[in-house]
Amino acid sequence: MSKDPFLDAIPKGMGFKPLSVDVGAYDYEWWNGRLLVYELPQNGESYVLGVDVAEGVGQDRTVVEVVRRGNETRPDEQVAEFATDTLNPIEMVPIVATIGKFYCDDSKDEALAVIECNTIGGQELQLALRTQHDYSNLFVWKVYDKRDNVFTNKLGWWTNRTTRPKLIVRGLHALENNDLIINSPFLIDEMEDFERDHFLAQAKAKFGRHDDRVIAILMAHVGAHDDEWLAGEDMAEQRRLLTLAGGVKQTAEVKTGRRADFQNTAITYDEMMAKAEEALWD
Repeated sequence: MSKDPFLDAIPKGMGFKPLSVDVGAYDYEWWNGRLLVYELPQNGESYVLGVDVAEGVGQDRTVVEVVRRGNETRPDEQVAEFATDTLNPIEMVPIVATIGKFYCDDSKDEALAVIECNTIGGQELQLALRTQHDYSNLFVWKVYDKRDNVFTNKLGWWTNRTTRPKLIVRGLHALENNDLIINSPFLIDEMEDFERDHFLAQAKAKFGRHDDRVIAILMAHVGAHDDEWLAGEDMAEQRRLLTLAGGVKQTAEVKTGRRADFQNTAITYDEMMAKAEEALWD
């Protein structure tokens, strides 16, 4: 075992090489073409990649954002970021595959990859992932305004006038409610430059700036919970209610001077949640 936890976490053959850099040198050369890791893969966790693909070198940036799915106790969190404007979509294929396999789950299944496929570059990257790297955990496209058969046989994320506002609205809601934790200063910088019109359909970066990181992180967040929302579930709301229930319990302990014993209390989970909701709205 080495003294570097990052080296210990990397399976052999992945090609990672930790670099010693000045963490204060937040410039183009510092991040371009490097995987910035804010949290190593953890046991028992599930991860999602949001991949915004540029048309080619010298165009917008190609970005991979990695999000750890939230649960009942903690929110989604950005754990890694890769951005480049020097690699074309085909050159990005082994990089996306490596990141997705690095952030695998306990069953060694790759992270769910949500790849924007509006461009030829995105479509080629996704195809090469499937055929060259046997990458199987890809986002399934859905048509949200259909009554039946919402799931399609298409893979990837397709941005249009309906789905782009969905990204923005969901993302704003998550950020405003602390349901998505951001760690990258470069992503925060892009968010500060992000503009949106009255209808959210044309949300974009200010002239001369970039929004690739923003779009990638929003795709990762929506992809992480899309099936859950379609099933009428909301992990973030459950987490808030459970947190509130804990606050209600602490308040009761202060008032009565006794510690609540829910294990030996004749109350169901639904009744506890109802009490929490009642306290919230009152």
